[in-house]
Amino acid sequence: MLDIALFLYGLIAGCVLLMAERNQRAARPHPALVQAVGWGVMSMSSILSVLFLALAVAMAMGATGPLIEAATTTF
Repeated sequence: MLDIALFLYGLIAGCVLLMAERNQRAARPHPALVQAVGWGVMSMSSILSVLFLALAVAMAMGATGPLIEAATTTF
């Protein structure tokens, strides 16, 4: 399930970046939908990076719990 989510995230992020670059080259304003999806992708990326940083700090400090145990479990 995670691999499907990562594939869709990459696909959406790539499409948004492609459309934004094409609009910038043509000196056109971005459509509202592209701008909204771009903000959503950026927000999700920044929130996930902060959460993973907090998880890494907690693991480095030796914290325990179900989330940390799930993060260290190999499949």
